[in-house]
Amino acid sequence: MQPLIDNDRAPAPRFLTVDRRVPEGIRQLIEEAEGCASMSYSVGGSSCVRLAIRKAFELEGVEADDFRAGVLALGEKHPGVTPTLFQVVDRLGGGEEPLQIDALKALIATYKAVLYEMYVLGEERRETMAYLSELLQALDGDKMPAKPRGTPKSRG
Repeated sequence: MQPLIDNDRAPAPRFLTVDRRVPEGIRQLIEEAEGCASMSYSVGGSSCVRLAIRKAFELEGVEADDFRAGVLALGEKHPGVTPTLFQVVDRLGGGEEPLQIDALKALIATYKAVLYEMYVLGEERRETMAYLSELLQALDGDKMPAKPRGTPKSRG
């Protein structure tokens, strides 16, 4: 049976490469976590990815009493991010025990998806809207097409 994803031929999804727009402190911790995971160092990898998540709380101004509350607050601050991603981060990232390697890799990948949606897609949306806003503001009122007064009745 063929695997669902052929990692030898398929390019990695874009979100798996941590973009330069993700804050440096978070990027470094994610790289450390990945390095640990690739060498099956679950203690170091688990610690690094959890630190990366807490670093996002700090940088995003999320104040919470515990990890779960922090994840919930981060999700509320970024409603454009798929809620399921935050649920997975909460489920796998909470606690102090080292994760099994497969769970660690799943948490790292999921958190990369969160970071991608927060810092890359969010920024691209803002850039798109700013550009379109400038274009529309540059139009003079008389250059704008008139609003249609109604829809013509179809002849049938």
